[in-house]
Amino acid sequence: MSVSERLQQAADRFLGGDESVRAAQALEGVLIEEYLGDDRMEELLYVLSLYSPGGGVPHSEASDVRPLVLSTLESLA
Repeated sequence: MSVSERLQQAADRFLGGDESVRAAQALEGVLIEEYLGDDRMEELLYVLSLYSPGGGVPHSEASDVRPLVLSTLESLA
């Protein structure tokens, strides 16, 4: 499986500096719609489901999401 255009765009938005909840939700939505069931997405989907910048534990921050987005893109390339 390769990186879809929608996934690349959503990832680029987040990695490009839009770390809003809306950007994370857009990325999560693409993963659910296009890659649900792909084991390589499980960790990223989990961290995105907890995404709440500044929310503290148990929520995730951009610094938690960014490396997972990069590794997910690499695993699909």
